[in-house]
Amino acid sequence: MSTKQLVSGSILTALTIIILYLTLLIPTNTLTLLTLASITVPIALIRENVKTSLMVYITSSLLGVILLPLNISLLYILFFGCYGIIKYFIEKLNRIPLEWLLKLIFFNIMFTLAYFLFDNLITPGAFAGLINLIHQLFPGLQLPPTVIIFVLAQIGFIIFDYVFTLLIDFYYTYCEQHIK
Repeated sequence: MSTKQLVSGSILTALTIIILYLTLLIPTNTLTLLTLASITVPIALIRENVKTSLMVYITSSLLGVILLPLNISLLYILFFGCYGIIKYFIEKLNRIPLEWLLKLIFFNIMFTLAYFLFDNLITPGAFAGLINLIHQLFPGLQLPPTVIIFVLAQIGFIIFDYVFTLLIDFYYTYCEQHIK
């Protein structure tokens, strides 16, 4: 790894940690800030290479575990941090239906893992408020609230992937040429 790659990766790691730290200061925008933090890994990929983007992801994850609350660190580690790399390799297949299938499989595995980790170990009853809201909004609904949460998560993921693509495109189109 060259000095340029190391410096670029270090700056992007610092930026990631700053953005993740902002989730403590602005808790109402946690998903937005996690999305912004996740864009640093693809920026490392665009500016340098896969090795540098892996370095940004791994060092940001380790620093996140040390400096940030466990819930933010885990969300970054399980999904937001690694998604840029996963997306890169999946989209290299250049077969859109297969890409969506693989992205949804990845998301559902990570979401299921995060759901059970948060609900059972980290913050027991983390989804109780959401489940109560679902019962209030849909009093006669026969589906378990967990199914509704998973359906809503699919919609959220599709929106996230679209916004993530727009952010990468924005960086590539408008920022990359001015920053190098």
